[in-house]
Amino acid sequence: MENIKLPLDLNLNPIGVLQPGKQYYIEGSGDSVELPEAGVYMLSVESGKVIQIDYPDGTDSRLVLATGTIISFYFPAGTTISVGDEDLQLNINKMR
Repeated sequence: MENIKLPLDLNLNPIGVLQPGKQYYIEGSGDSVELPEAGVYMLSVESGKVIQIDYPDGTDSRLVLATGTIISFYFPAGTTISVGDEDLQLNINKMR
């Protein structure tokens, strides 16, 4: 067996690492993506402004993101992410 090194936390327990899976891309005003499955998604903003997040239970959120922001969220299945600015470019990665 190979000697595999894992990243460890302060208690010397292995730290879980998420891998990128399916990728979605939003470019410009009016674009939106409905996420088909629940999970952790990483948002990466290429040119930032405001994104709208509509959850399946009817609640919503608005986020103001700066260019270069990378942030992770847990989204339930059916969440819709849309942009309100034609200059916004947003990568969405479903992590596995």
